[in-house]
Amino acid sequence: MRLLYLLLLFTSVLFVAKPASAQQVIASELPKQFTDSNAKYCEWEGLGLNNIPSYLCTCSNLDAAKTTQTNALWTSGSLGINLSGNGLNKLGLWDGGMARTSHIEFTGRIMVMDSPSTLSAHTTAVAGNLMAAGINPNAIGMSSQTQLKNWNFTNDNAEIIAAAPDLFVSNHSYATTAAWTNIGGNWYWYGDTTLHPTRDWKFGYYDNRSRIWDSVMHANPYYLMVKASGNNRGNGIAPGAPHFYWNGSAWALSTTVRDSVGPFDCIPTFGNAKNIICVGAIPVYPNGLVGNINTLGFSSWGPTDDGRIKPDLVGSSGNIISVGSATDSAYAGLGGTSIAAPNITGSLLLLQQYNHQLKGRYMFNATLKALAIHSARRCAVTAMGPDYACGWGIPNFRLAAQTMRDSIRNSIQEVNLLNQDSFETFVYLLPSDTLKCTLVWTDPKGITAAPAYNDTTLKLVNDLDMRVFNLAGSVVAMPFVLNPANPALPATSGDNFRDNVEQIMQTNLPSAWYKVKVKHKGTLQNGSSQRFSLVISGSNTLTALPVTYASLVARQISASEIELNWQTVQEINNKGFEIYHGNTPNNMESIGALAGNGNSNKVHSYKYIFTNHTGFVGTQYFKIKQLDRDGKFSYSTIVSVVPTEPFTIQSVIPNPFENQCIIRYQSPQSAAKLSFYDSQGTLALNLELPAHENASIPVNTTGMAKGIYLLVLENLASGEKLHLKLIKSE
Repeated sequence: MRLLYLLLLFTSVLFVAKPASAQQVIASELPKQFTDSNAKYCEWEGLGLNNIPSYLCTCSNLDAAKTTQTNALWTSGSLGINLSGNGLNKLGLWDGGMARTSHIEFTGRIMVMDSPSTLSAHTTAVAGNLMAAGINPNAIGMSSQTQLKNWNFTNDNAEIIAAAPDLFVSNHSYATTAAWTNIGGNWYWYGDTTLHPTRDWKFGYYDNRSRIWDSVMHANPYYLMVKASGNNRGNGIAPGAPHFYWNGSAWALSTTVRDSVGPFDCIPTFGNAKNIICVGAIPVYPNGLVGNINTLGFSSWGPTDDGRIKPDLVGSSGNIISVGSATDSAYAGLGGTSIAAPNITGSLLLLQQYNHQLKGRYMFNATLKALAIHSARRCAVTAMGPDYACGWGIPNFRLAAQTMRDSIRNSIQEVNLLNQDSFETFVYLLPSDTLKCTLVWTDPKGITAAPAYNDTTLKLVNDLDMRVFNLAGSVVAMPFVLNPANPALPATSGDNFRDNVEQIMQTNLPSAWYKVKVKHKGTLQNGSSQRFSLVISGSNTLTALPVTYASLVARQISASEIELNWQTVQEINNKGFEIYHGNTPNNMESIGALAGNGNSNKVHSYKYIFTNHTGFVGTQYFKIKQLDRDGKFSYSTIVSVVPTEPFTIQSVIPNPFENQCIIRYQSPQSAAKLSFYDSQGTLALNLELPAHENASIPVNTTGMAKGIYLLVLENLASGEKLHLKLIKSE
């Protein structure tokens, strides 16, 4: 590797040391890889717009975890939930080469998915930040026992499309060359002088890779990509200093005065994708965050050209000790946003593991992103909203996990919004409450326009809106908005028509019920639906009630059963609980009740199993009505379950039937057996049905006698059985 670096450096010196009149190089002589003066490794991507050379480059652990409070989730962490990513194989890494898979911190847990050309110190360090075992405690990764799939970034788009269905999160600590790059002591300008003579058009631009990445995450709703914002801010040279620019066919020497980068609008190309989490860099704060937090000087800031908020979050960087590539027991210190990104990526994987631990299922990518943003701490403590330097702030993964666990005072909802429809949920506030609502949706891909400097055309496709109303129908709170025309201004509130993230934070509202409403402008793309995730905190609905809850969790336990579990730590005058269910959060009906424990200061656990003998179609919603002995009552927050396997009897038409009926069923994972039993339990008809997502099967019942029958649909793989009573009339 050192020999390769010296050869590249020697090549660079050769072609820049010619006399000024001959200082041009044809494209075939350009290096395929290089390492710049800041140890940034770059690989050839091809000739870009107007044949300007384009390269993909790297953007450059216990203290980092303490800064984002990821360590609270670990084994022996303060939350006691013992997460390490163990058993998951859902983490991906695209980077500039191959990690040292034989390192003692990885112990065979890295799978190299392609054939990277070189062993990479950068890739090894990023992998360490993601999932090092912690043999050296200072180098422990965020998900210290998970597995990792490692790709080289040379063919990333095709590989991402293929791998997305099998991943939850992936890390991308690389960026395209933009503005100033120093190679071998010589400065190169990577802007296009035909689009702007002194500024690089790539900053803030929504490029083809952005469009592809947004499309991939929209098509794979459990997959979330994390991208380093880049280290471009502040790059520049003295006015009039000699440098090379691309004149259309070769590098040429110039002394034209060109701009230094930033401070705003300096995130290049695919760091501006809508659905990713773009990550900037702050220093480590192992003893806690105090006062205003500033990004590191190199960390690239937004906005995007169309005014969207980027970066989304910031993570720890600086001289971060991670895994080294020199030997199987080496360690090295690296920095840059390259190291901040995996600080976030590995932590997000733990939240997916925790959701499965709580509910038996995984979250959508929009929910995972919403939780990270919702629980983040602002960089500027005096500001209520986001900014273009830190985005939504510094994640607090301890708080994110607590938000997931406390489903009484926090609501996490995954909703499918139909075209021309709206969604409403209600909260009760006391004057001391701070209402916080975070809305995130995975938007369809935007349109990639022809390269231009600062094209402000909006990239948002489905524009969802969130508002808080009082019961008189007046709007009392609107989302944060920023002004891209004056990016240093603090956030205000208003109509956010740019971002696919909206957040409301409101204090000092009078005690009352309030409505949180989500709807959309215009028509959703293709008249279809748009899934969104909504996190709400700050409602003290149950504070004044005689029951103190510890948890409320709903999970599917079979094809026809959903189990609700909740705990109370205090009950005063508690008569009992009434359980409500519905296929939408706004239309629920009572399905059962359980007695309470009157007066108690002990922990009591409750369980209710909801059975639908024909299975579940779509998201199932539940809430609990607590009844006091003096007649008072209150509702819990709404919890939801997305069925893991749509094994259902959808309908039987007609019922009663005569000599034929049509069975509509879903059994996409397995063939099924259909049986009719008469009132004496005798088998009257038996059919084997193929696996199908949405089948309509005509059944000839001519030979069956008149009477009542029990239809049984059995999943031949799992043995699960669904049943429905039918009547043959003739």
